Amino acid sequence: MAKGGDASPGACEQLEVLGVGGSLPPLAGGTAFGAEQAGAPRMRWKSRSQFVLVLMGYCIGVGNLWRFPYLCGKYGGGAFLVAYGAMLVICAAPLFFYEAVLGQKFQRGPAETFRKMAPRWVGLAYVPFLMLIFFLPYYQMIVAYAFHYLLASLQWPLPWTDGTTPDKYFDDVVLHRTDSLDVDGTSELNVRLLGEILAVWVISVLCLIKGIHSVGKAAYVTVILPVFMLAGLLVVAVRLEGAGAGLAYYLWPRWANLLRPDVWGLAAGQIIFSLAPGTGTCISLASYHPREYKGLLQDCVLVAFCNSAFSFVGGLVIFSVVGNLAHTSGRPVEDVAASGEGLAFIVFAQGLAQIGTGRGAQVCSVAFFLTLMLLGLDTTFACVETMQTYLNDWIISRNPAAKITARGNALRLVLLTTFLFLVGLPYVTRGGYFYLEIADHYIVTYSMIVTVILEYVMLAHVYGAEQIIEDVREFTGYGVPRLGVPHMGFVAPIVLSGVASMLVFSEIMGNDLQHHPRSAVLMFGVLPTWFCVSGIAWPALQFRARRLLWGHIWPMM
Repeated sequence: MAKGGDASPGACEQLEVLGVGGSLPPLAGGTAFGAEQAGAPRMRWKSRSQFVLVLMGYCIGVGNLWRFPYLCGKYGGGAFLVAYGAMLVICAAPLFFYEAVLGQKFQRGPAETFRKMAPRWVGLAYVPFLMLIFFLPYYQMIVAYAFHYLLASLQWPLPWTDGTTPDKYFDDVVLHRTDSLDVDGTSELNVRLLGEILAVWVISVLCLIKGIHSVGKAAYVTVILPVFMLAGLLVVAVRLEGAGAGLAYYLWPRWANLLRPDVWGLAAGQIIFSLAPGTGTCISLASYHPREYKGLLQDCVLVAFCNSAFSFVGGLVIFSVVGNLAHTSGRPVEDVAASGEGLAFIVFAQGLAQIGTGRGAQVCSVAFFLTLMLLGLDTTFACVETMQTYLNDWIISRNPAAKITARGNALRLVLLTTFLFLVGLPYVTRGGYFYLEIADHYIVTYSMIVTVILEYVMLAHVYGAEQIIEDVREFTGYGVPRLGVPHMGFVAPIVLSGVASMLVFSEIMGNDLQHHPRSAVLMFGVLPTWFCVSGIAWPALQFRARRLLWGHIWPMM
């Protein structure tokens, strides 16, 4: 899940400047390299494979293993896969590709690209910054869960196999979770989890405060290592007793679920969250290609396919273990699969305990949870870099003569991460996991869907669908089918608008979060979503306010 920004955590290692000597120009303190100084040469990818791997590192994140299998199992199995595939083809993948083309054309990050395309729509480029304010605090909690399991894996025997079960270990030891938000003790801090989330933030700051060169090579590891880990786990998991029942629950389509509006909304939200169109990711990364590069189409298709394939295979592994847990506990598969979005931690903990004998399970647990943590940190690094980039761009836009110094960047980094740590404190309470569920449902689904709808409208009706098609032909060498214009201008935005409308209707009728207090849903779901989406209108409102002030009020004074 990564999601937006001007380059990846590994990009500085993987980019070079096409100029005299081929050396990298000094970056702003080694961090927010989207804010380039005037006259600095544009950084370039060293190779095609590095661009593809870094883009995969953005897309393939913790959400592929933590969120997708849970949603698929809960909302119809194969039927959810149908909705997911339809949203991928109709809505997510085309915009993902168009953004890459625009990045290569304009050779800038999302804010400058949108400003050149449609100045009054530049607010779309700033929505990711607002979303990150609410997204990063709860995403770091998921990384903290992985950190907890990594530390626990150093113990022998593995603590979730020593007199307890993986689901009870997650609820009682990791979360100290209350039964609901209505009971006493909900606001009590989980001290151990507080220390773990603080450690995760400190690790992030230490890795970023002196630049991202030190984590560049880790981007390769966090893309490739999970693939091998999943392959090994799949071989073991499908041979477990009861795995067939879990796979049947995962793959067998429950077609009635396709009539549920929330299924389509969650499918759209998941693929948009994972592939990340509408967040500026592809615009930023593709901008580091030379304008003559012709491989964008193949690269985007490969990344989109691998992203979804990783999610699908992760679901195979998880539900094989779900079937085994159901078999050993004597419970129905659907009851085990209803463990919530912590399902990945529960079933992977169980699956890793089944690998080999003796210390083999411990070694595999350490390797997997370290990989999961690095996968999450990779996204965190990218998100923090994105926010640093926006801040630096804002400083330069306010004062073009300003210099972005390493000392200033370090100070902003510490202040920014401290602020995000404080925003995330409610997730460290005993009721924090319920808050996380609410935030994940609203912020990811609604904010990103609305952003993608408006970006399609802007591309087709403001920048021009014909212009996009011409850009695709110029920068890839391929033409767009005749359906490209009506798809961009009408089909995709209408489909997504229908999905959003059905989601709103399902909210009115009641959803799985209705058992939570309305105050919690309002505070952690509705208000943050409204705040993010409202950011789209800010530049237009500023423009009108300035015109009113200087054009009408000031002359009368």
